[in-house]
Amino acid sequence: MKEYQKAVQWFELTLDHTSSALNEMWEPTLVNLGHALRKLKEYQKAVSYYEKALTFPTKSLSAFAGLAYTYHLMDNFEAAINYYHKALWLKPDDQFCTDMLTFALESSCQNTARRK
Repeated sequence: MKEYQKAVQWFELTLDHTSSALNEMWEPTLVNLGHALRKLKEYQKAVSYYEKALTFPTKSLSAFAGLAYTYHLMDNFEAAINYYHKALWLKPDDQFCTDMLTFALESSCQNTARRK
């Protein structure tokens, strides 16, 4: 529904009212909060929530892909490439990550060529 600000408010409210320490049960909430923040172009905050989600033993494709894409949007191609690779390690046939990895590699090469 593209109501990202409302989503952020609800996810943050939910996390504020957890009675226990965060565990892997909260990973989807953290990832979805990261997605909503990314949509609002609050990239640094999004990165922090994706990274929190990745602290749990259960590593999710969505967390790696979200982190990769956020770094990509920030023009941090090295980090984006790294996380696209990690996402593809979990699911080698993921089309989004495959396509975006190619795009990140091309963008990184163009950036390097411009600096020379």
